[in-house]
Amino acid sequence: MRTFFSFVLCALLAMTCWAETTPATTKEMLQVAIRQVTQLKTTKQSDSLFYSPTTGIEDCCSWSALECFSSQLLSIPTSNKALQAKLRKTLSKKIIVSSVDRCTVEQKAKVNCQPCNSYPMIESNEFMKNLLTLLQKSFMQLP
Repeated sequence: MRTFFSFVLCALLAMTCWAETTPATTKEMLQVAIRQVTQLKTTKQSDSLFYSPTTGIEDCCSWSALECFSSQLLSIPTSNKALQAKLRKTLSKKIIVSSVDRCTVEQKAKVNCQPCNSYPMIESNEFMKNLLTLLQKSFMQLP
């Protein structure tokens, strides 16, 4: 009987380790990012102004817009600094960047993306809403 329980325990431990080390899919990672943005919106403490890419981002400039959002995330006043750092780390993951950026190197070379400080400055609520829109748009374009 003891051997059987040891076997079951080892099997459960092996499955848990496998689940923890299996890479997440693009859809799962985008869902995590979307959930983190939504949670961060609720913990925001006050309004500040941020450069924010708007919904009219050129197709091959989405990666640049994501960098702009990510570079300013830690400046948002919030009571949940851990979530803020976690979201920034999530947005920097290659799987997220590649899901937002669907253009080839040649296509990107043909466009001139705006620098972050050329976007309009808007309040943090709109900033978060625009980031959420970019992530949701990427999620909807997945196969």
